[in-house]
Amino acid sequence: MSANTTAPVTHPYFPRDHPIPHYVPSQLNMAEALATVGGSVAVLIVISGILVGRARTPLSCKDKFVVAWMLVCAGIHIVLEGYFVFNNKSLAGMQTVMADLWREYSHSDSRYLTSDPFTVIMEGITAVFDGPLAIVTAYGILADSPIRYAAQLVTSLAQLYGNVLYMGTNCIEGFRYSNPAPKYFYGYFVLMNLPWIIIPTYLCIDATNKIYRGMLIAQRATTVKKSN
Repeated sequence: MSANTTAPVTHPYFPRDHPIPHYVPSQLNMAEALATVGGSVAVLIVISGILVGRARTPLSCKDKFVVAWMLVCAGIHIVLEGYFVFNNKSLAGMQTVMADLWREYSHSDSRYLTSDPFTVIMEGITAVFDGPLAIVTAYGILADSPIRYAAQLVTSLAQLYGNVLYMGTNCIEGFRYSNPAPKYFYGYFVLMNLPWIIIPTYLCIDATNKIYRGMLIAQRATTVKKSN
């Protein structure tokens, strides 16, 4: 074999010529992977429902949703994304359920199988900071704690910032890491990430409004106290 002979591609990811020498096929198919993720999310939602029933004060529908959202985020950030960060160098060749989930999602972004520095750092920050902050936010709602809106703002802003950078870097490079098939590009890359654009944006605005109103009330109370 001559030195110029191109080695055959042994993986299904994009870009097609990117080397992933330790890749092994997944044991789970697409339906099984999605069912695993869906089942895990359902368990977290049930747990949030149980916690909501034990909240210090009755919660509005919006607050119930935020508790569920934050607990789902915490599970994804700490467990799933944390697993990726810890195993990023060997993930493509591992035979575990979590590795199968990442291999499936990597059809939409192969950077998860190549130890891409930005992706590893971004997901590391998400796992270490965003996950615990999401738990603090849920606790703040359930305990009716003053920390709730500050934690909500910081958590949501971190999620939004990280996701914009994550999707933006792939966009700037022409989505070269994404399989162009609609089920992978639109189904995985776009639709699976869109909630972390829309919901954090809303929660940032909501928290900012609540903090502003609280500070305004405190400022007026201080002014009245001084005048007396």
